[in-house]
Order: sequence, then C-alpha cells, then structure tokens
Amino acid sequence: MTDDFEFVDAHVHYWQPSVNDWYPALRARPIYRDILPGDFPPSAGHVHVSAVSSPQSVLDEARWLDRLRRETGFPSAVIGTIDPAASFDVIEKNLLAQARSPAFRGVRVFAGLDPAADTALKLFRLLGENDWIFEIITRPAGIASYLPAVDASPGTTFVLEHAGWPEGEEPEQFRRWREAVAPLAAFGNVHCKISGFGMALGTTDPDRLRPWVEACLELFGVDRCFFGSNFPVDSVAGTYADLIGAYREITASLGGEDRHKLFAANARHRYRLPA
Repeated sequence: MTDDFEFVDAHVHYWQPSVNDWYPALRARPIYRDILPGDFPPSAGHVHVSAVSSPQSVLDEARWLDRLRRETGFPSAVIGTIDPAASFDVIEKNLLAQARSPAFRGVRVFAGLDPAADTALKLFRLLGENDWIFEIITRPAGIASYLPAVDASPGTTFVLEHAGWPEGEEPEQFRRWREAVAPLAAFGNVHCKISGFGMALGTTDPDRLRPWVEACLELFGVDRCFFGSNFPVDSVAGTYADLIGAYREITASLGGEDRHKLFAANARHRYRLPA
C-alpha cells in the first residue's frame, strides 16, 4: 500500500497447484494458478482462509502453510476447515492438529454443515472454549438457519464471510440480503468481513459497492467490521488496487480512527495479530 495506509487483509487464499493439487473444485477456473505471499502488495498482515475441497488434504495444507509462514512471515493467521461428514471425534482431532500451528485461529466450512445438527453445536462449543473463530459462509437464504445456533453459542466468535454473499445488485436482491443479515448482526458475537463483493457482484466500482458496504457498517457498526480482499478470487472483477481503492473511497468520509479500525485494527484484534 502507499502513503501511511495500513491494511490487514482479512481474507486471502494461497495455493500452489503446481505442487499441491488440493483444490479440485477450482481446477476449471483461471485463478487456479500458483498464488503465494509475494503475489500480493506489501501488507500489515494476511489471514489465509482455506479453500481445500478434498477433505483428506486439510492437514497437508495446514503443514504447508506453517512452512510458508516460517519462510516468508505469511500468512499472519489461518482459518482452516474440517470435514463436516466426519465423526465429531475426527473433527476434534483434526482441529487440534491444525491448532499446533501458532497461526491457527479457527475454521470455516464451505458446504455440508447443518448448523442445527448436533455436530455443528458441538463444534461451535469447542471453538468457543478455545477462543477459535467460526466463519460463516452462506448465501442470504441460508443465514436464518444459523440464528438458533449463534443464539445457543454466546461464547463463540462468529464472522460472517463475504458480508453474507449477496446474489445480485437488483433492488429486491439488496432488500433480501439486508433483511437476512440484520437479525444475525443483532448478536454481539457476530462480526462482518466485508469481502467477496467482486466475486458476488462482478465489480470494484465504488459507487456500486457503496450501498452494500454502508449497510454492513450500519448493521454491525464500525467496531464489528473489517475488510478482506478475497484475492485471487475477486480478481474476476478488477485488480487488487482497484478493490482496495474502492473501499478507501467509500470510507473517505469516516474519521481516521474508524478507518483504521476497518482496515487494520479490528482484523488485528479479531485474529490476534501482533501490533
């Protein structure tokens, strides 16, 4: 970044398919090429979020990331994953194995986890007991299914990834998205990762992103929001500089302290990164 701007990128993906083919769901996409810390602009921190789509590779990726961190200093923190189809004993074992890395901060589950199931409730309880995060990734229609589980897990920190992944820019789509997110935002242990709009809306135009970002800030408040690039995935809509520039333009009217919270301090606190 330029000038005195500090940015902790709360959502990046590293992968190296030339060596480790752990992401079969991504093989047909143009973004499926080696992406490593040096491919990003200088940053105050990176939170890597696992996109592994072969459950047997989860621990392999965790070990690879830890080696990468020792060699390069990145990622600063890791959100791993688990296989929701496994028994809870196996899930717990895999979580503890991932937690051997000092960068481990929690998990997300891309698909297959029923938040009302006993496995999910046990998982959320275990995460809360260890101060680990659960990152929710779902479309607006799926958000309501998480409300009872979040209500039953007051000691667990939840992060809504990609701001609830809107389905389009039409006024009715915006209304449905906002109405879905609002009750989740009412829980004080839920935070909002403002990310993924390039992927979801296909743009980095600040005028088009502004209503969504401002709605996130209104619903969650500045203290429970932070930005992530979702790169390389959001590169379908523009460059890294385009996206971060849009977020900077959208927040230009905020005070310096609030902007610093959104771009650095909140993510640093939430993912326990050194100052």
